Amino acid sequence: MMAKKGPAIWVILIALILSLPVWSAGQRRNQQKEQQPQQPGQGQPGFGPQAKNKDEADAFNALQKEQNPAKKVELAEAFVSKYPDSDFVAYAQTFRVTSYSQLGKHKESVAAAEQAVDATIKFGEKLAAKADADAKLSDKDRENVRKKDKTAVFLDKDSPQFQEFMNQSEQRIVALYKSIIQSYQMLNDAPHMMEASKKALGLKPDDVDLLATISNVMAERPPTNDQQMTEQMKQAEEYVNQALTLLPTYLSSPENASWTPAQQADVTSQLHYTLGLIYLRQKRLGSSQAEFMTALKSKPNDPITYYRLGIAYVQEMKNDQAMDALGKSVFLKGVSEPNARDLLKQLYVSKNKSEQGLEDYIKSAGSKIGQ
Repeated sequence: MMAKKGPAIWVILIALILSLPVWSAGQRRNQQKEQQPQQPGQGQPGFGPQAKNKDEADAFNALQKEQNPAKKVELAEAFVSKYPDSDFVAYAQTFRVTSYSQLGKHKESVAAAEQAVDATIKFGEKLAAKADADAKLSDKDRENVRKKDKTAVFLDKDSPQFQEFMNQSEQRIVALYKSIIQSYQMLNDAPHMMEASKKALGLKPDDVDLLATISNVMAERPPTNDQQMTEQMKQAEEYVNQALTLLPTYLSSPENASWTPAQQADVTSQLHYTLGLIYLRQKRLGSSQAEFMTALKSKPNDPITYYRLGIAYVQEMKNDQAMDALGKSVFLKGVSEPNARDLLKQLYVSKNKSEQGLEDYIKSAGSKIGQ
């Protein structure tokens, strides 16, 4: 599969949890004693994950600070084993995901990500259940609870803090599914990639990354059955067109504001390449060529796109254009080079009755890239 890979999602996962403050029960009480009493309607104190004691807090802080991925896996597994009911289990599992990815252990990373998703969901359900229970308490009930525990927190599902935490939890789950998708991509396991992509898309149907990934996998891995292939390409076309519609907003969003022009061009190129490949599968050759050319305007040094463009020209008997595209693909090397070279050689020999001058032709084609 000549699939194109995006940035490692574990970098995003780390960003989602590195700033996480860890408070033990005692630390939290001390902090709240130093604060002015909170008045009703002023919002809620922090109600995210809380360590039950100093040992648990120290263990998680040590895990969070560890830089060596192998040691981080060790600490994470020890934490989950020692504190299986901790609020921080999902975060510990996430550190296993990122560390296994760094170590190139993709099967282990998938298993850790699935466990992290389960733990994140369970913690969210725990908070939601508490919020439901708190909503049923009368003012007198709350007063009695506070008499027993001055640090008691009552959760309100409608509060901005609660909704923000739940939104962040959903972002973590989507990011974890993306890590699963990347791991399956590294394992060349398209069926499981598709399964994980659809689960993630169910959570966030307007996610450009997910739409780009699933449409690309569908285009690169068509079924052998004609009817199934037709249906898959139709669905893939819908996904990629949806992503292209959302692309301007996606690129201008605050989370992507720091992207370089090259990173933005890569996303744009990927989507047009995928659409071109879908059209190629559908024998819509003119549209396929146009999309590949659009992709190359954004990323003119992509050998796979030149290879696919060459195939689209061959199928329409445009052999001179095909040779030019294939020559550029060979010049740029990459995974498509052997196939591009074989096809180029056939066309070149058919036209020139000899292989003589082929290497010079390839260099000449390469010199025109980006012009």
